[in-house]
Amino acid sequence: MGNWFAFNGLGDPLLPGSYNKVEVTPNCVVGGCTVCAIYLDDNNDVPAVIPGSIKRYIVNAQVALVSQPSNAIRFVYVKDCG
Repeated sequence: MGNWFAFNGLGDPLLPGSYNKVEVTPNCVVGGCTVCAIYLDDNNDVPAVIPGSIKRYIVNAQVALVSQPSNAIRFVYVKDCG
């Protein structure tokens, strides 16, 4: 079963230690300048690994400033920096 993990805003968004599992669905915007949360098939409090496909979505979100993928169910949400 998949879970949402919130980015702590302090570490590298490509590293598992920068995320913590949350019990709620993120209420992030579709567009923004920083990673808000990612969806992973992981039940740990901190994800064991971030798969390559999700890393690609994170990088795409950072340059496009839009949650990813933009044409399907989103696995990476971004939020406003302001």
